[in-house]
Amino acid sequence: MEKVSRRLYGWLAFFAFFGLTFSLFLNAFNIDPVAVSDQTLFHQNTAPIRIVGFFSYFTIWSNLVVIYIGTAVARGKTSFKYFGNLFATGLIMITVTGLVYNAVLLPAYPPKGWYWLTSALMHLVAPVMYIYLWLTKGPRGYIKTKDSLRILQIPIIYLIYTVIHGLAIKQWPYKFLDLTSAGLLLWVTSVAVIFGFGVFLIFMFAKLDRKPIKSN
Repeated sequence: MEKVSRRLYGWLAFFAFFGLTFSLFLNAFNIDPVAVSDQTLFHQNTAPIRIVGFFSYFTIWSNLVVIYIGTAVARGKTSFKYFGNLFATGLIMITVTGLVYNAVLLPAYPPKGWYWLTSALMHLVAPVMYIYLWLTKGPRGYIKTKDSLRILQIPIIYLIYTVIHGLAIKQWPYKFLDLTSAGLLLWVTSVAVIFGFGVFLIFMFAKLDRKPIKSN
């Protein structure tokens, strides 16, 4: 990959890293707090509890993958065995993050204060930039439908963690993943729709992945 493309992936990693770490800083030190009526695990006045809640959101997991991939591409460290699947995983996760947040969560829960900046970096800049760089700069050949299960491994791990965590503390990062109040049938339906959408993205991106990059 040409040097300029690697540099752009480095900027992608930087924006995602800055958004994540600044949000963690605001969260840990309770700066610019969001007023809530219920003091749940995800809205507590103790730093350790807030940090645990912070790392329980899918947004954070997806941006962590973006940071890792962006850094790997920028440094030219892409020859390891699982880079291809991890690159595809990052693309799917950050796309889902951007679409779900901006279409569903943002209108209902708009961020306040400095969280507007961190939210924009993690939910808008990172998804748009990742997709744009992949479409215009590559790398290509890593998104394959036969690898769908491998590509979705991290989201599956996240789901298992969320279920175990949620059942243990009786609190959930997202209402549509609340197994206790939604009921098993509704929960299974919600999860099936989400992962079905993930598989759809893999098939759609796999088709785009086979097209050559247009030269400037």
